[in-house]
Amino acid sequence: MHPVFEEITPKWLDRSHVYTGSIGDFRYRFAQTNNATTILASVYTKWCYEVAKDVHEKEYPWDEAGIAEMRDWLQQLYDDYTRTGALPEIVETSKTKE
Repeated sequence: MHPVFEEITPKWLDRSHVYTGSIGDFRYRFAQTNNATTILASVYTKWCYEVAKDVHEKEYPWDEAGIAEMRDWLQQLYDDYTRTGALPEIVETSKTKE
């Protein structure tokens, strides 16, 4: 697992309502939802979240199990990105929940 993803814990996420970061052009965003009981994880490339055309989003419970699942999802998308140079194609609109 990428060292950046290994650091993510529920306590780590509690530092901001919205947190963004990147590993090169692989970008991610975490936003608190539902009174901080869930987190919306977003992954995209090259552009800012607001204009990116390849946003993948998934909501997770804000607990150890949910964050562990989110880290695995991030790693899977990161592996796809490093292997192909792109995120998996989104079939529906530019921003969709998986």
